[in-house]
Amino acid sequence: MTQSDERIPVSRLNEMSQGEFVEAVGQVFEYAPWVASNTWMDRPFEDIDGLHGAMIQTLKDADREKQIKFLRGHSDMQVTPEAIEAMTPDSRQEHISAGFDKLTVEQQQRMERLVRAYKTRFGFPFIAALRGRNAADMFALAEQHLGNDSTDMELYFAFAEVGKITRMRIDKLVV
Repeated sequence: MTQSDERIPVSRLNEMSQGEFVEAVGQVFEYAPWVASNTWMDRPFEDIDGLHGAMIQTLKDADREKQIKFLRGHSDMQVTPEAIEAMTPDSRQEHISAGFDKLTVEQQQRMERLVRAYKTRFGFPFIAALRGRNAADMFALAEQHLGNDSTDMELYFAFAEVGKITRMRIDKLVV
């Protein structure tokens, strides 16, 4: 069986009960099945773009408190082999693909300082899509965003990155 044979057609998602829908795609937004639950009401979805767009819109339409709570539900970027091993399978693979499992102790400490400073400054974790980026890219990105003085800008950035991450995940599940 090929990957596309194992993926769920959008037409099937459109026919699912709310519980089935959340079971099928609720993990796309880690630790926030409410995104899928609320998006279910927007059916039918024409295609995967429509589904993903509706899920992102559900997140954007949430009140600010719920948005911040969603972002705070994500752990800080992990850089130690032990922490990476404890992640969800998708997160673990994303961190490994960026080379975070091979950082030196000094690099681990540097990234930990950056993400801690970011969280202190903005009140939520530094979230960035790792696929297609390496550790050097992530150091530069974290330093760049620490220079921003607008929490609104950082929310926009975080949601854009969440969009990239969740799109990669939904592409694995839905066709």
